[in-house]
Amino acid sequence: MHGNDILDDFVKDLTGPCRVTRGEQVLACVSGGIDSMVLLDLLCRAAPLLDLGLGVIHVDHGLRGTSSGQDARFVEERCRRLSLPFHLARLGMGPHASNLEERAREKRYHAILDCLSRNGYGCAATGHTLDDQAETVIYRIVRGTGLRGLSGMAHRRDDGVIRPLLGIARARIEEYAARIDLEHVQDTSNDDTHHARNLIRLSIMPLMRRINQRAAQAVSSLAAIASQEGDLMDALSAELARKALAFDWEMIRAFRTETLREAHESVLRRFLIDTVTSMTGEPRGIDAAQVEAALRVVGGHVSAHTVRRKVRICRDNDLLVFHLLSGGTCYRHPIDRGGDFHIPEINKSVRIIPAGECPGRPVLRPWRPGDRMRGRRVADMLSAMRVPRSLRPFWPVLESDCVLAVASPGENQAAPHLIVDLGHGE
Repeated sequence: MHGNDILDDFVKDLTGPCRVTRGEQVLACVSGGIDSMVLLDLLCRAAPLLDLGLGVIHVDHGLRGTSSGQDARFVEERCRRLSLPFHLARLGMGPHASNLEERAREKRYHAILDCLSRNGYGCAATGHTLDDQAETVIYRIVRGTGLRGLSGMAHRRDDGVIRPLLGIARARIEEYAARIDLEHVQDTSNDDTHHARNLIRLSIMPLMRRINQRAAQAVSSLAAIASQEGDLMDALSAELARKALAFDWEMIRAFRTETLREAHESVLRRFLIDTVTSMTGEPRGIDAAQVEAALRVVGGHVSAHTVRRKVRICRDNDLLVFHLLSGGTCYRHPIDRGGDFHIPEINKSVRIIPAGECPGRPVLRPWRPGDRMRGRRVADMLSAMRVPRSLRPFWPVLESDCVLAVASPGENQAAPHLIVDLGHGE
């Protein structure tokens, strides 16, 4: 198999599922290991074909003492010889951190995406191969997963991370590196089978190849099929969310329980995963145990469940409510006159009428228990307006020395404008 064959496949995946466009700026994530060095080599060969701009980031986790520094210097020297921009991210992690693999992954991608956004790159390429895809799927199966987990890693994530080697087997990578005598470093931590992924690669995959020499390709093919069927589930989930939505205020969303219960359970499960994922910004979703707990809330078996201390799912009469805990409920915006005002924390606009000067020095803030307006409890006013209890801590009121006005809903709580009427408060 000739070197050009692997380059042809690489370019095909770059412009195909990775969706890299001509002239794009690409950040290569290079550890110095064989996969990432082949990635860098192929990107350099593809760059003149696609008019790509290239840069390199090396992430030093700080887990391997002097070896980490040596790897960084190796990659930096390679970039110097290739006249490529070099970015170094030092994470300073200790070897005894809890849940080390997961924490290292989270911090690594945070550093990569930060570098991408600060330096104007359009995407960040990692060296994940077809074998990495198979190992990821097996890892998820053992931990417990569903259709989304079986889909494995995508060629391109929404945040700009791309994996152009995902369709290329590690054996081809190694053969190519040997043919061109490509220098790379050896990471001895990859031999430590105390780490789950190393155990899969060094012990489980060889056993699977005794049954099927192309075991990695077979598992990767399963991931591709699961991904296609997952696309259909995503479409059905989105349609269910659209039909069931009662309101969406960024930090809090609510859906009509009756509509959710009419859905097929598999679609409902995907809906729960998609909603939590979109609110937390974590593309990998939630595990099966969290989905089961959320289903118990939908079914009315428990009143609430908190997912990873990030999203609280609860019942509010006939609504299923998702509350992003990290967002809080607090906002405070000075108002100097009437008119339209956008509240970014809840992504809603308030229309203050009449559009003249406001008395005193009013501020727009959310409702608090104990608020009163002209002797009347604001809580009673919200109840009369049928504002759901779960939405009230976010509900806009205008105050100066006292509450001047309470936002009134339009046709429904999901309406794009809320009206604070200074002239008709009771």
